Amino acid sequence: MLSALLVCLCSSLSPVQAASLRVAVVLSEDGGAYQAFGDALRGQLPPGRVALYVQGADQPLGAADLYIPVGMKAASALASRDAPTLSVLVPRAGFEQLLKTAERHGKPRSAVFLDQPVQRQVALLLAALPAVKQVGVLYAEHQPELPNLRHLLADKGIRLHDRIVDKTQSLNDALANILDVSEVLFVLADSEVYNAGTIRNILLAAYRKQVPLVGISQAYVKAGALCAIYSTPEQIARQTAGLVERYAESGKLPAAQYPSEFEVSVNIQVARSLEIHMKDAGQLRDEIRRIP
Repeated sequence: MLSALLVCLCSSLSPVQAASLRVAVVLSEDGGAYQAFGDALRGQLPPGRVALYVQGADQPLGAADLYIPVGMKAASALASRDAPTLSVLVPRAGFEQLLKTAERHGKPRSAVFLDQPVQRQVALLLAALPAVKQVGVLYAEHQPELPNLRHLLADKGIRLHDRIVDKTQSLNDALANILDVSEVLFVLADSEVYNAGTIRNILLAAYRKQVPLVGISQAYVKAGALCAIYSTPEQIARQTAGLVERYAESGKLPAAQYPSEFEVSVNIQVARSLEIHMKDAGQLRDEIRRIP
């Protein structure tokens, strides 16, 4: 009787529930935000229920019940792998492109995006620069939130100017054009436009035109953006840990989602140079958090 009961109990458990969940965290690069995420996630997950190991995207992948690629390089490396995948620190546009590659596979795929929901970004813009009426954006990749951004700004009486960077218009030409008609440059998560090789020139060109940037990370603010709203690797790790535990219990991943926690950073020196009276980062963050 006891043997039959144990057999019945074990057969009723999913493979994920029957043993420790094996989780492989695959880093796009060593160090930086990727490593910070991996270290923070390890501290958030119960070791008895989750067996977690961290590796680089260039290393051969071992067997795991769930893969967590960190950054687009790792997510791209895993796009065609037939395995449950939870991508983190990836922009929404990039993740949606990867989904097209993975359509033939039936395994669940989800993400915690790098970028903030557009409503939250607009809330920062309105809190930091309430008098602005002309906003510019540059992009090269498809931006699924662009229509929503246009609608949200229009509701506040703000006009959105957008320019695409492609074969017909170089980054320098698009940047010069957008700076001529905009009071602020609103940064979107697009690595084709904003990357280590371009950000300095973009910031310098905008500064010469006295056009502030509203960025998407603390690094942008340190480099010269006026302000930014972003989520830290530790905040993303806390959110991811909750999703991993849910997956361990149910064998199901939730829909891809934006970060739930966030921070605000302000470059006071840039504000002074541009003669912009700014609230401090804490005031802006608290104001945005009060928005339903």
